[in-house]
Amino acid sequence: MSEPEATGAVDPKDKPLPSPSGRPGTSGTELGLRANREKASSAFQRAQRAEQAYRAKRRAQYARKDIQAAKEHLKNAGVSFKAGLVCGWQAVRAGPAVIREKREQQREKAEVKKREKVSEKRRLLEEKMKKATETSEEEAPSAETPAAYVLNMGGV
Repeated sequence: MSEPEATGAVDPKDKPLPSPSGRPGTSGTELGLRANREKASSAFQRAQRAEQAYRAKRRAQYARKDIQAAKEHLKNAGVSFKAGLVCGWQAVRAGPAVIREKREQQREKAEVKKREKVSEKRRLLEEKMKKATETSEEEAPSAETPAAYVLNMGGV
């Protein structure tokens, strides 16, 4: 056989076979660019996951603080609610005493008003009697005065 290698001709057996679609094969530059893109894409995904993990950790920290504060508030609310129920029950039990006290105050007020009314009536009656005695003394003195008669009527 002849030496095709010396002449620089390529043996058809050594040539790469064309792809079934008829396209040329992928070049090294394209493979490098694709690898860089995939590498950048995976780095971006890792960064996104790290960012999400950081946000979740930060939110969890705030949530734990909020949960602790809520527990404390509920504990205080429970204590306050219990104290409120106790005070409310005591107020209900003391209700009749308050009502009795108000009735007593109203009764005393009514008695004072009644005494004032009676004293005002007595004063007016005494003035009338005084006028009547003055007019009757001018006309004729009598044995029994009307004032004594009114005062002896029943202790008004």
